[in-house]
Amino acid sequence: MIELLGWIGLVISFVLMIYHQYMHSNYEKTYEYISKRYASKVDNIKFPSKDDHLRDAKKFSYYTVFLACILIIMNFLSQQYAADY
Repeated sequence: MIELLGWIGLVISFVLMIYHQYMHSNYEKTYEYISKRYASKVDNIKFPSKDDHLRDAKKFSYYTVFLACILIIMNFLSQQYAADY
């Protein structure tokens, strides 16, 4: 069960890392499209800055690496535990 939660966390953090990296690299095009499409429906649209997306991409890349390391360690420990029995 703990390993399943680790895999779910790994997938979620990886997807969020890719999303924020995409939003950082295509910032102008993306928000130009969003503001053009939805500006007539909503007033005062506030967007995260390009630096916010870069910071979040770094944060989720660290989460991804951390969760991957935890899963690798758990895998080694479970193999060693299974070999003992």
